[in-house]
Amino acid sequence: MKSSKQTYQEVAEACSKYEPVSTQYAFKNSTCDCQVPSCTNCTHFTRQEHCDLDLYDEIVERLK
Repeated sequence: MKSSKQTYQEVAEACSKYEPVSTQYAFKNSTCDCQVPSCTNCTHFTRQEHCDLDLYDEIVERLK
């Protein structure tokens, strides 16, 4: 399930394991807005758009 940009931001802000990609990596990926916490710029977010720590669903449920 794809999530909205806002949901990814809310989840990242609520996640205790959020770890933004390095600034060096961000320059290589011009679509990365690493100033704003988001799952899409977290080191635990895979290319398949999945949290490799399996925290996403749990956090979304808490935010409801």
